[in-house]
Amino acid sequence: RVALARALVMQPSVLLLDEPLSNLDAQLRVSIRAELNAIQRQLGITTIYVTHDQDEALAMSDWLAVLDGGRVVQWGTPWEIYYHPHTPFMAEFLGSVNLISAPIVRSDGSSVRVSLAGQEMDVQPREAVASGTAVLLCIRPETLTIGTALTSKEFCVALPGTVVRRTFLGHLMRYTVRVGQQDWLVDQPDPGSAGLAEGSIVVMVNPRRVHVIPGA
Repeated sequence: RVALARALVMQPSVLLLDEPLSNLDAQLRVSIRAELNAIQRQLGITTIYVTHDQDEALAMSDWLAVLDGGRVVQWGTPWEIYYHPHTPFMAEFLGSVNLISAPIVRSDGSSVRVSLAGQEMDVQPREAVASGTAVLLCIRPETLTIGTALTSKEFCVALPGTVVRRTFLGHLMRYTVRVGQQDWLVDQPDPGSAGLAEGSIVVMVNPRRVHVIPGA
């Protein structure tokens, strides 16, 4: 707090914060980052915030850039960076992800039909899909739902699977589900009720939440 006050009293046009919360305990980090956000908005000062903490980066940023080896590999809003990564590295670097190679059944340019664990699904690439026989799908665990049958029109693809592991994370239950020959991560927000799922289940996929990684 003293270091921040010392910098702000000079009324700089740009404020650089280089991992300012790295030595604080978890609860204090959360409260201080909220305080920093409030100060930044109150003063209207452009702030460059350097951090290795992904939660901080996503929670505090209006605009986010990810560097790898000293080179910016992608930039944009936190939502764009997280849900629409440009490369497999970006998808795996931020949060948890299911990266699924899916054979192309049909492509008409704006839409691509893929085969996913024996089911067919239409996805909408944000960019033209490179010629090939398969695309790489980025599916975040929290966009999936576990059930015993297809229960919602929103989730129009139901893939049979088997729960092989459950991990209680407090605010959610993380399932490892074997779908076909690959293990998928599925996050359910209500551990109390979601903890009942065992054995054979279905994983419901919303095609609108599936991102095709371009050029992968």
